[in-house]
Amino acid sequence: MPYTIRPLRPTDDARAMWNRSVPLWPLTPALWAEMTDAEIALVATDGGEIVGLGIGALWSVADGVRGSVRLLAVAPAHRRRGIGTALLNALAEGLRQRGATVLRLGECAPVYLTPGVDLRETAGLAFAEARGFEPIGEAVHLGVDLASLDTDTDGARLADAGVTVHRATPADHAPLARLLDAEWPAWHPEVARALANDPPSVHLAVHGGDVLGFAAHSSSHVGMPWFGPMGTAPAARGLGVGVVLLRHCLADLRDAGHDHATIAWAASLPFYEKAAGATVSHRFRRVERAL
Repeated sequence: MPYTIRPLRPTDDARAMWNRSVPLWPLTPALWAEMTDAEIALVATDGGEIVGLGIGALWSVADGVRGSVRLLAVAPAHRRRGIGTALLNALAEGLRQRGATVLRLGECAPVYLTPGVDLRETAGLAFAEARGFEPIGEAVHLGVDLASLDTDTDGARLADAGVTVHRATPADHAPLARLLDAEWPAWHPEVARALANDPPSVHLAVHGGDVLGFAAHSSSHVGMPWFGPMGTAPAARGLGVGVVLLRHCLADLRDAGHDHATIAWAASLPFYEKAAGATVSHRFRRVERAL
């Protein structure tokens, strides 16, 4: 029986199909709502049964607009029928029409499930290669055991330098925005989401009227122990700003009842290992193709 591709409907139980088909990355109802809030949401059906899912999103970057295949899955019993390719092609064309010039799998901002193709997903890696995606790097998630973590946030060195550390307040938004503009403009959306939490899940290191560094958590993956992003101004590096801010955020997550945390799409692995005993929990291949 031929399959049909149509828009995802609010009444569709496509989350159940995803969770059966992609057991490595199950979606809670809250995470499902985040991931499917996107420009394009499609399902493939066969005889009324949902057998495939494709979610496509746009994200603006300095050199233009990228497209992201945020979610793509086909039920195991219906693979090798061209359903995954048809969903991918529909997403690619829809995102191209909306201004995207390249397409990536997984990675997006400010919301993504994985920053690439999970290296454990052999079929997914083969699917991407066969459809013209080229590797552009790798990414990792780190895990932190919060139960045994020393979250001592002694900031004596910072205090001696006249630096104060506190949770972000509305008065901090403008100087924080200046720091992001200067160093990490792409992180504005993620930081804005963290600032909107109650309480704000952003901690700052401040000297005079300037924000020297920030760390955020829970910018997405609501209710989950999700850390990032964070950054320290170049002039303030070496003072220990990053360690103190990281530990404030990890202490927040532990106080919320979590026994572990994920440092998402992490760089500076030696820093996180030394500061929090972080270890690599997931590896991903980042891939891209032109539209």
